Amino acid sequence: MSQTVAIDYTQQIDNKDLSHIPGDYGYPWVGQAISVMTDLHNVVNDFYQRYGEVSRIRLGGQNGLLVVGADNYQKIFIDKDKNFSARMGYEKTLGSIYPDTILTSDGDEHREVRRLFQTAFKNDAMKQYIERINEVVARNLDLIEDKRSIVFFKTIKQTLMEVALNVFFGIDDLDGKETAKLIQSFKDSSEGLLALVRKEIPGGKFKKGKEGIRYQHAFLQQLIEERRGQAGTDTMTYLCNERDDNGDYFADEMIIKQAAFLLFAAHDTTTSAIIHMVYHSGKNLEWQTRMLNEIRALNKPELAYEDLDKMGDTDLVFKESLRMHPSVPMLARRTIRDSELGGFHVPANTVVWCPPVFNHYMREYWTDPYSFDPERFLPERSEHKSHSFCYMPFGGGAHKCIGMHFAAMVAKAFMFQFVQRFDYQTLKDYSPKMDHMPLPKPHDGLPLNLVKRE
Repeated sequence: MSQTVAIDYTQQIDNKDLSHIPGDYGYPWVGQAISVMTDLHNVVNDFYQRYGEVSRIRLGGQNGLLVVGADNYQKIFIDKDKNFSARMGYEKTLGSIYPDTILTSDGDEHREVRRLFQTAFKNDAMKQYIERINEVVARNLDLIEDKRSIVFFKTIKQTLMEVALNVFFGIDDLDGKETAKLIQSFKDSSEGLLALVRKEIPGGKFKKGKEGIRYQHAFLQQLIEERRGQAGTDTMTYLCNERDDNGDYFADEMIIKQAAFLLFAAHDTTTSAIIHMVYHSGKNLEWQTRMLNEIRALNKPELAYEDLDKMGDTDLVFKESLRMHPSVPMLARRTIRDSELGGFHVPANTVVWCPPVFNHYMREYWTDPYSFDPERFLPERSEHKSHSFCYMPFGGGAHKCIGMHFAAMVAKAFMFQFVQRFDYQTLKDYSPKMDHMPLPKPHDGLPLNLVKRE
């Protein structure tokens, strides 16, 4: 097997010769992209049943491999041989909008970015964040206090956008003209990720997405000038004043790219996690009752940082909701050298797509995996420990999400107030179509019936 290493793997084109591996490219150029966007789990299951854990597939002009299975993921994400590049895996998708970020970087560059975030996600910072989160949640729940029905997605999307702006950027003036432009730029950049054609065509999603990113970068440059050398408890202030191992401030460009990506990554993923927590606890009312009982036992209007570990049942609902609906539907890498996966020779520069959701439903690891059963995460069962890569809602290896504890804190803080205020239920016999891109959620936004608790 050839082990020739390119002088610079980032300058190599994708390998497209995968004819020796079974699979189905689908339509010319588009391939399976549309079906993956609309019906991810069934598409992946179909490929697994027909071709096994490794198969060839085409997504939006890229030929690559669709890979499932815990052993394969362990090899890819632990990456002992440093052969699976996140930068190149995402280059033509996420990296086309958000290049050089904590998720789309490799090696020393990736380690340096994680170093930038080290203060922003430590305990002292998190204690400050939860106070901001509680205030925003309370303000938004006041707006639905007297409603008897809502479309939950609208409520949680707005709430978590305000949380992100407040916690990450220290912005609480939500009616300001600049804030409105920033929110719109974020919507445009998120929509840009859905563009199949990654060129700045006038009127196209991708062009609007790139324009949104350019606006965000200019906005964040101004924030750096305001925050550097100043005290503050928002993430942007922490990043502006973090220093590298030489005692120097991190470069403005690095901070800007990471902060823009943080707004996207943390906001959308936590929105998805909470909407599924509410979906399942609105259908399985015994779990709503269990969460309510532990919340009432604390006898507080808002969740305090020191009480996070006392939210045991809420944590079980959080974990099970992420098992059934992981917030990141597809992870990507590209091989640097020739490799082997599932018994197949994988040439250098081959894109590898990994949908974590499939591993989350594999019957060899999970009991009755299509049932909502949060108790599978109790210590006496610990099904998520059947294999170190059968459960990976936050990725794995060196790129495991640096904000996973922050996401859990936001989810618990929101549910603490929401469950305490409202008795909520899904519609009768509710079984919605699910969206998978750009964030997993019920397609109709999750209609809920509400009754204010006494």
